[in-house]
Amino acid sequence: MDKWVAAEKAAGRRIGFTCGSFDLLHAGHVQYLSAARELCDRLIVAVNSDASVSRYKSPLRPIVPERERMYVVAGLTSVDAVTLMEDDRPLSLLLRWKPDLYIKGGDYAKDSLRSGEAVQEYGGKVEVIRSGFETSTSRLIERIGVIAAHAAPDFTVNQGVKGLVLLDRDGTLIRNVPFLHDPAKVGVLPGVIDGLLKLQAAGLRLAIVTNQQGIGLGYYSAQDFIAVNQRLLRELGAQGVRISKIYFCPHSLGEQCSCRKPATGMITRAMRDFEVAPEQTFLIGDADEDMQAGADAGCRTVRVGDSGFRPAAEKILSLLPASADRDASSSTPADHPC
Repeated sequence: MDKWVAAEKAAGRRIGFTCGSFDLLHAGHVQYLSAARELCDRLIVAVNSDASVSRYKSPLRPIVPERERMYVVAGLTSVDAVTLMEDDRPLSLLLRWKPDLYIKGGDYAKDSLRSGEAVQEYGGKVEVIRSGFETSTSRLIERIGVIAAHAAPDFTVNQGVKGLVLLDRDGTLIRNVPFLHDPAKVGVLPGVIDGLLKLQAAGLRLAIVTNQQGIGLGYYSAQDFIAVNQRLLRELGAQGVRISKIYFCPHSLGEQCSCRKPATGMITRAMRDFEVAPEQTFLIGDADEDMQAGADAGCRTVRVGDSGFRPAAEKILSLLPASADRDASSSTPADHPC
């Protein structure tokens, strides 16, 4: 690399340098590297080593090994050379090659880059390129986690489940907002968290079954639906509630499908995935189609009425064997905030 840099400089070419982990390469990376290449004649990209990423990001990172990350970055037409960066900071490489430009992507201020002063001292310039995309590797990882919570075809969740509670979403767990697609409008209803914790403590698994005809009608996308679920899962998870799967029907009333409640498709699929019998399965909902779907699938159904979610959860607990009910009462604080 030293000889290549020297030869390019001798030929009068303007050298740019940038660096990063480039774990899960995304559109923001590609855009900023392309913009960086437009500022120079040759672009060097230093990819953080596995050890360095683990130090400055997380002991669980990177997801992609260094050799593969370097290979992917090298495949971009905007990149002329790739090197491995063992240090957390690029200072030693910048002083070694003295590129004309030190380029970073993101929301940094030029004077906040710790190596920028050294670059300016030897006569180089610092440039910051704002991303044209909101995505990031961290957001991708979080999104993958949320998507993983949604049902995948022909996937068995686990063995030995004591029972399964299927939960309608809108009007049962959260306020019923027509065609909800804005995560900011998610509002968990009173009694929901306390009731879910009691059901969970009794050894029951929790899953959501929800009609979402707004997707089929074009009012919002599947990605909007997932974003709403992400907000809900965050609020429930912060209180210790674990939703195992989310089953949804994206079809409108005008479409023929086997999943839209009162059809039983989502319910029978959930029972198959969790390997539970209908007599081990309960459905909590607020509408006639919820009750009909559960009854037609052979489940026991409980309607959420004006008194809220907690009485519905307690009804299910009363139908369980006495040992499971005792476990729920001893494991869940009576005054848990909801």
